[in-house]
Amino acid sequence: MSQTLMQPLLAFGFASPWLLMGLLAAGVPVLIHLLHKRKFIETEWAAMKFLLAATKKYSRRVRFEQLLILLVRCLILLLLAVAFSRPYWSVKGAFFETAAPVHRILVIDTSFSMRWQNDGRDKFASAKELAETLVSDSNTGDAFQLIQISSVSPQTLISRPSRQQAYVLDEISRLQPTEEYGDVTQALQSALEFLNQAQELAQKEVIVISDFQAKSWAPLEGEAGDARVLSLLEAISKKATLVLKDVGQADEPNLAIVDFNSPSVFATLNQPVRLGVTLHNFSPLNREAVNLQLYVDGQLVNQKQVSLPANTETQAEFTHQFTRVGDHRLEVRIGEDQLPLDNRRWKVMPVKKEINVLLVNGRQSGEAMGRATDFLELALSPSLREQPWQGAIKPQVISEGELANTELELYDAVVISDVALFTDHERDLLKGYVKRGGGLIVSLGAQVDANNYNQTLFQPGSGLMNVKLLDRQGDAKQKSKIYEFDPLQYQHPVIEIFKGNPDAGLETTQIYEYVQTEVPANSNTRLVLNYDTGDPAVIESTLGRGKILLITTSLDRRWGSWAVWPSFPPMMNEFVLDVATGKWSRRESLVGQPLEILAREDQLALTPRMQAPDQAEYPLRSILDRNAESRMITFDQTQLSGIYELDWGVASAEKMLFAVNVSPLESDLAHIGPQVIPPHYFRRPDSFAPLAAELPAERTTQTGLAENLLLTVLALIVVEQLLLWRFSVGALTFLAVMCLACLSLFFQS
Repeated sequence: MSQTLMQPLLAFGFASPWLLMGLLAAGVPVLIHLLHKRKFIETEWAAMKFLLAATKKYSRRVRFEQLLILLVRCLILLLLAVAFSRPYWSVKGAFFETAAPVHRILVIDTSFSMRWQNDGRDKFASAKELAETLVSDSNTGDAFQLIQISSVSPQTLISRPSRQQAYVLDEISRLQPTEEYGDVTQALQSALEFLNQAQELAQKEVIVISDFQAKSWAPLEGEAGDARVLSLLEAISKKATLVLKDVGQADEPNLAIVDFNSPSVFATLNQPVRLGVTLHNFSPLNREAVNLQLYVDGQLVNQKQVSLPANTETQAEFTHQFTRVGDHRLEVRIGEDQLPLDNRRWKVMPVKKEINVLLVNGRQSGEAMGRATDFLELALSPSLREQPWQGAIKPQVISEGELANTELELYDAVVISDVALFTDHERDLLKGYVKRGGGLIVSLGAQVDANNYNQTLFQPGSGLMNVKLLDRQGDAKQKSKIYEFDPLQYQHPVIEIFKGNPDAGLETTQIYEYVQTEVPANSNTRLVLNYDTGDPAVIESTLGRGKILLITTSLDRRWGSWAVWPSFPPMMNEFVLDVATGKWSRRESLVGQPLEILAREDQLALTPRMQAPDQAEYPLRSILDRNAESRMITFDQTQLSGIYELDWGVASAEKMLFAVNVSPLESDLAHIGPQVIPPHYFRRPDSFAPLAAELPAERTTQTGLAENLLLTVLALIVVEQLLLWRFSVGALTFLAVMCLACLSLFFQS
């Protein structure tokens, strides 16, 4: 005999076995019967022998009636206790298939990869049709819950088990594909938690309908992500029948724009700006002469033909000059394919007329070019009498004593040059300025008090940078030792312009004296330049939305020749433009990620509102009131890709633009491999038949018996009354009830 035949076909169990303690209540009628048993004293009298003969004639019938009534009462309590413990049959094989109510959890993928179309029909439409067919073909009493695979939109659509078929179908019909990345692990976790509901339904099923796109089903792209998905699937399969429906296809080609960027966070008038575009051909076939278009403010301004090799990323570039100040809408497009959503990508480019820079001078001098900021001012605005400076950077010099009373918000960057001391008030002003997006450059010099800087500016936790100033190296007066810059392989974007250009003089700059620094490990810092001794020369850090650069030497001729070297003017311009980006950054986000808007002081009383790409408007006054102290507005209704427009509510305030794009992870339509999901979880992807027709012939099902037992209890209560009224009628009814109860249990199994 085979092993299959030796396996048991029928098993019995209880969902809440501890409630079987209620079986003790079945002894209560017996106890009452024994306590109330009549006691009597025998007394002989003349006619007694005639009465005894009559009693013996009916004693058996009376005893039978009493025992049957006692049995019915015990059965009522006994069956009631068993029903509360939720017993069930566990049966195997097609012979025992049941139509018992089922608790089904539907998990439908609504991520944007489900929008891929074939013959005019997208994968999401197939998923909806499959779900609607499953619900329509369900049996009376089946309970449904609904979950969608998304990232930002609510994943739980029907949170409590619903037996109303029309309501479930209505929720499914209202489902729409999102533009979001699919968070599979969160959806599976919700399904696992839902299995603890509807305990009265012992038979449970989880049906997942998805295209099983690899990037979504292995979110960490490694063993950890794979293990998380697999562990959730295994946990679900132990509690329920797990069915995976794959509505995807093995070969789904797709062209996508996966990135749209620029090395410049903002642009200046009439200056060319480079715009980089990254395209990816997710298919095994080469694509030639793909038309790539650039739109600025809705107008087509440039286009080019690009070739896209199979399964490869391709870089393209545009150059554009802006002639108007303000925010500009940028968009790149390619021709539509079977997944049009990722064929467009947006970017916002703020354009400024000028960059305002505040130079804080720490050393006064009557000599020509004797102040600490003179060479820096000349490098940023090289004006001549015959030809005034027409560049974008506009520096303004103040003394160190004027810093506390200056409105820093009017400037895009602040440069501190050889300032001796700082007060706590000045530190707090600079700290708040940087946190709100301002750029700060701190250069050292002979007047700097290292102890004051360490205690005030660079104090860990409350300062501007987690850097400690140490001893000075070299002697600028004796010039006994010369130090040169080490560009660290030109890895930082600020000094990338000097790569391959030895005539710029960066590596031949002579420094006579500098201040050693101690940079803590794992601090929020990055080295821009070193000295040839290995000590840091320029250190970058971030604070809030802003950037800080620490230059460990001076910006004049006292500590080196840098101020008169060819590398100085371009380097200072790059430094200023780099730190000034904080106020203009964070204009772009992905679908589902929040937008952060920093309000100025004069905007706190306004009534801002955000307009989404579908023209829906969202008032932001309440958010601004709640965060008035930090001036931060967080807008998280970014479910659509496109351009979002912030209107401050007054004609004089220019509208701010923000770009939201789809996640490039969803553009790769490759299927998940069998190393993550075992193939036995999958069912026929092209079938719309009822689920029962797809389950294996040897599947094990659990059938609840509580409802049958409770109906039997109600019938026995009626039988008890009939027995007390007319025993013959009650006895026949008792036999009928017990027969029907046994038959119902058999047919239910």
